[in-house]
Amino acid sequence: MNVNSALISVDVVLFRLNKGTLQILAQKQVFPDGITLLSLPAGRIDPQTDHCLDDTALRHINNIAPFNVSYYEQVITIGNARRDSRGWSLTVLYYALTQNNDAENTPDKAQWVNLVKGLPETSLAYDHNRLVQQALKRLCNKVQYSTLPAYLLQQEFTLSDIQKAIYAILGKRPPMRSIRNRFLRDDILTRTGHLRRGSNRPAALYYLNEKVQGKLFDRLYLSTQ
Repeated sequence: MNVNSALISVDVVLFRLNKGTLQILAQKQVFPDGITLLSLPAGRIDPQTDHCLDDTALRHINNIAPFNVSYYEQVITIGNARRDSRGWSLTVLYYALTQNNDAENTPDKAQWVNLVKGLPETSLAYDHNRLVQQALKRLCNKVQYSTLPAYLLQQEFTLSDIQKAIYAILGKRPPMRSIRNRFLRDDILTRTGHLRRGSNRPAALYYLNEKVQGKLFDRLYLSTQ
């Protein structure tokens, strides 16, 4: 790399829920010394194919596997001379959500990593642990006043599933009455007409209306358990 130029990249933290645990997608990267470490989906901007930074972020996810990205947004831009051994570097950080929880769709070159107390269970290369913290902080803030928890769920879900998704992210469980008051208004959800039956009372199944993507509410949850 030219000493008078900077390495510019886009890094993506892709979140999913798997059996109640929040996970991130990491790719296996072999370094010149032969050591294999995990890192976030990332890479340079391709002026020939990328019309905007969103295109770059989605392309680097799809380079690993064609995951169904249900939501994404830009988080922060970070740049300095210390984060990459090759020299001055700058990254535009995104986070994205997927409803995918099928292990068979994950290629050998990647793996899903559990988040434990806000950090990857397996440490990542470069400054990617810090990037995960930045993305998780944004997600934790936004799930408290938006429909984002539903974007981690399968196409059909219950109100209890929304509550469990919020708990997986925040470690706190909002009252069910708050979830009902928010999600069962303004045509945010549509009932499928089906029920999920189990050991408890049958629960109505819903799906999220596309027209309310990323809808924001006017306040945070007042209390959590």
